[in-house]
Amino acid sequence: MMSDIATASAVLSSFVLAVAALLGWREWSDRRDRPEDPSSEDARHFHHQDGRRTLGLVVLALLAVGLVVGSSLPPKVNGNASTPFLAVWLAVFLLIALLLALALIDWLALRIFARRHRSRILRERIEIFRDEARRRKEAGMGGNGHAEGPSDGLLD
Repeated sequence: MMSDIATASAVLSSFVLAVAALLGWREWSDRRDRPEDPSSEDARHFHHQDGRRTLGLVVLALLAVGLVVGSSLPPKVNGNASTPFLAVWLAVFLLIALLLALALIDWLALRIFARRHRSRILRERIEIFRDEARRRKEAGMGGNGHAEGPSDGLLD
């Protein structure tokens, strides 16, 4: 029975390490493809993101170790609960909770980052429309390509 649990935990641990390696490669690739000179807000976002994701990789590695170690410990010693067994599995559960918290924080940070960029793009788009309307007005054309058209002054 113990060899089945040990085998299963070794397989699960290997899978967790493989996921950590894949995420680590993805993070490295993402860092390499970033713009050279981001804004101060973007630089701060990326700095915090890198910290969260690096911590997530460390947590995954610790989780993989905890799975192997926890499965090799006997749950009872002399008829009593084994303190090392309980400590390792409590640590594993806390690592899982930390991993979920990091994922939630990362998701929220990405939403804020995307909202900020979406707002900036919208402001730039409105400014382009205003410049175009102003240019047409100065050229004596309305918004529809005819002089004094119905869309004249809509964006002012």
